[in-house]
Amino acid sequence: MKIYLLFTSLAGMIMFAGAAISSDMMAPKGSSVKIQNYAFGPESVSTAPGKEVVWVNNDSSSHTVLIDGHESPRLRKGGEYRHTFTKSGEYHYQCGIHKSMKGTVIVGANGSVNGSMNSGISAKAPAPSPVSKAPTPVPSRVATPAPSPTPTPVKKHIVADGNTVSIVDFMRFSPTELTVAAGTEVTWDNHDGSNHIIQFGNVRSPRLRHDSSFSYRFDKPGEYPFICAIHGKRMSGKITVK
Repeated sequence: MKIYLLFTSLAGMIMFAGAAISSDMMAPKGSSVKIQNYAFGPESVSTAPGKEVVWVNNDSSSHTVLIDGHESPRLRKGGEYRHTFTKSGEYHYQCGIHKSMKGTVIVGANGSVNGSMNSGISAKAPAPSPVSKAPTPVPSRVATPAPSPTPTPVKKHIVADGNTVSIVDFMRFSPTELTVAAGTEVTWDNHDGSNHIIQFGNVRSPRLRHDSSFSYRFDKPGEYPFICAIHGKRMSGKITVK
């Protein structure tokens, strides 16, 4: 009888340990957001630093995930985008194609944010900023650069050593003002779902579609206010060359 009871107790302990191991292995590694009916669901998710968040597009329309100028590839139906948040903070994001689609990721211990709200998406990411920013009006005095050969569009995405102006959140340049040294090549990257044309002085870029770029070298010091030739002065910015 004692041997039978000992065997029963030992079997129960093994089953309990196995269930605990299985539960730990099946624990979710992060949070997931479904893109459906032109909305992020849930609109707000919580996760811990180092955990992965995955967005899955269930819409027939394409979408992107845009977080403070960092945009995912275009997600078609069934497509996924994964990102690991390394630091605590509250991250507001939206669809780079449909600006009305917005969501929030809260990163912190137990899904809450403690202490300072300043954090980065990656080791070199800037602190989060508001999604929308009022455009900078074009100054009345416009410096006209010297004539130069017509620039050609760059079809692939270019990273110009930080001298880049991104087109995000329909009708917004990020940053709206950029200061560079003479001889610097500045690149405009279109991450928006709409077409845009960069225009300043006598320079006018080709029509930029989604994921296309335009570069121009500024050789002379001065201020170069620019606009989108399609959307006018409500979509404007300025390059200062020293």
